[in-house]
Amino acid sequence: MAAPCRELTTGLRVVIRPSPGNRNELCLAPFHHYQLLQQGRVGIRRPRRGVKVVAAISEDLPRLAAPTPGKGAASPEGKQRPEKVAVRAALTVRRKQKEDLKEAVAGHLDALWDMVGRSVRLELISTKIHPKNQFNFFQLVRRESLTGTKKPIQSGQASIKDWCQKRSAKGENVVYTAEFMVDSDFGEPGAITVTNRHHREFFLESIVVEGGLPCGPVHFACNSWVQSTRELPTKRVFFSNKPYLPSETPPGLRELRDKELMDLRGDGTGVRKLSDRIYDYATYNDLGNPDRGKEFIRPILGGEKIPYPRRCRTGRPPTDTNMLAESRVEKPHRIYVPRDEAFEELKQGAFSSGRLRAVLHTLIPSLIATISAETHNFQGFHHVDNLYKEGLRLKLGLHEHLSRRYL
Repeated sequence: MAAPCRELTTGLRVVIRPSPGNRNELCLAPFHHYQLLQQGRVGIRRPRRGVKVVAAISEDLPRLAAPTPGKGAASPEGKQRPEKVAVRAALTVRRKQKEDLKEAVAGHLDALWDMVGRSVRLELISTKIHPKNQFNFFQLVRRESLTGTKKPIQSGQASIKDWCQKRSAKGENVVYTAEFMVDSDFGEPGAITVTNRHHREFFLESIVVEGGLPCGPVHFACNSWVQSTRELPTKRVFFSNKPYLPSETPPGLRELRDKELMDLRGDGTGVRKLSDRIYDYATYNDLGNPDRGKEFIRPILGGEKIPYPRRCRTGRPPTDTNMLAESRVEKPHRIYVPRDEAFEELKQGAFSSGRLRAVLHTLIPSLIATISAETHNFQGFHHVDNLYKEGLRLKLGLHEHLSRRYL
C-alpha cells in the first residue's frame, strides 16, 4: 500500500510509493488526481490530518480538464444544465511582527468567532453577464429602465478554512484556502469579494484562484487592509491583475469598477476614520491654531489662486475663532492617512530609528561641547582681537610639524 500523500502549496500532492527495488519513490500528483483519491478511484489512502498549507498555489499547477458540454443534468424545461466544477482559492495573509496585549486578545477572539461560523467569506464574480439579465429587445420597446439589470454571474459565498487551526502557525505569511462550486459556463473570474466578519483587520497580499475553469489560474494582487464589517459594512472588491482599457472592460466588471472608483474618490462629506481609504483632497487650512492667539495664525495654502499643495480631507470641525481654519490634531492622536498608504511595521521602525539617530547626532556633540573643559566661549570682542594679536595657541609640537610640511 502506498504511503499517505502530503499537500503542498504548489497545488500538487507529494506521494511516496515503493519502487521495484524496495526503495521509496517520490512523485507529484496534480490536484485533479487528488480528487480521484478522495472518490476512491485510485488505490492510495487519504492524507493524514493536521497537514497544513504553507504557501500559495503555484502557476505550475496543471489545468484541470474543462467539463464537456452536454453532460449536465436536464432541467424541467428540457434544457441541459451546466455541470458543476470545483474551484479553489488560496489567500496569502501577512501577519504583524509585533502584537500588543489588545491585539493578541482580539486574535484569539477571531479564532473563536471563526469556530462558531463568523468567518471570512469570499465570492467569485465572473466577467460575463448573467443570462437572465442580458439585454432584452422588449425592454427597449416598453422603454423600461435598464438600470441595475446587468448583473454579473456570481459563485455564491464560501468560507475560509483553517483560520482557527493556523492561529499558532509560525511565519510572516499564512495561506488559507476556500473552495467553490461553480457552473462550467461561469467564465473567467474577473473580481472577488472579501467579507471580514472578525473583530480586527488583516492585511491581504494576494489571492490565486484555479481549478476546473478553462481560463487557468487567475491572480489577484490585493496588498490592502481588509476591515471588519463593524468598520466597513460593505464587501471589499479586488480585481484580477489583467488590465483592460475603459472601452474593453468586460460587461460583468463595469458596474463594480465604477462603484470602486466612486468609493475611493469620496463625496466630500463626513469625518474620516483611520480605517478609511478615501482619497478626496482639501486645502491646507490646519497649519495654525488661531484659538491660542494671533501669533499662531497661518495662511491657507492650496486655494483657487494657488491650487497646490493639497492634503487629504479629514472633515474635522473648524476652530472657534476662525470658521475657515480646521482644528488641529495633537499628539498622541494620528493624522488621517488612507489606510493602505500608512507606514507598515518595517518602514515605521526604520523611520523611528532614523529620527532617533538624527536627534542623537545633534544632541551628543552639543553635550560634549558643553561639558568639555577645553571649550571656551568668547566673552567679548576683545577676545576676537586677541586672536589677531597673540595668535592661536597650538599644542606642543604641532606648530613645528606644520612648518616642516607646508613651509
